[in-house]
Amino acid sequence: MPPSLNPELRAWLTARPPRYPVLATIRPDGSPRCSVIWAMLQDDDRVLMNTRRDRAKALDVARDPRVSLCFEDGYQYVTLEGRVAMRPDPDLVDIETIKAHYDDDYDFSSQRGERVSLLMTIDRVLVHLRRL
Repeated sequence: MPPSLNPELRAWLTARPPRYPVLATIRPDGSPRCSVIWAMLQDDDRVLMNTRRDRAKALDVARDPRVSLCFEDGYQYVTLEGRVAMRPDPDLVDIETIKAHYDDDYDFSSQRGERVSLLMTIDRVLVHLRRL
């Protein structure tokens, strides 16, 4: 059963301005690959991310869905571990939602390549915060 996020932890993860977490995926040779990514915690405690289908991180999770996502604030951080399900985002609905969350104005419709959403189910939560 996935862990539930308490209200204080949920508030930290969704604080404004939003944090830019680091996504760790598994390369074909088994070594980690890390990249900064936009991520948005959903009401159901899953995390929504988005990328192009041809990006290394998308290729990694298509092969092995295990991921780690680390949100930091100085020496305080929360790491979420889990698995990602990938789904197409042909109408850019998910990336536009995430873009609004980050208050950005980038025009994704001009970008080449098919976009996919990465929906992370959390299996484990590691909390390194002073106040929680």
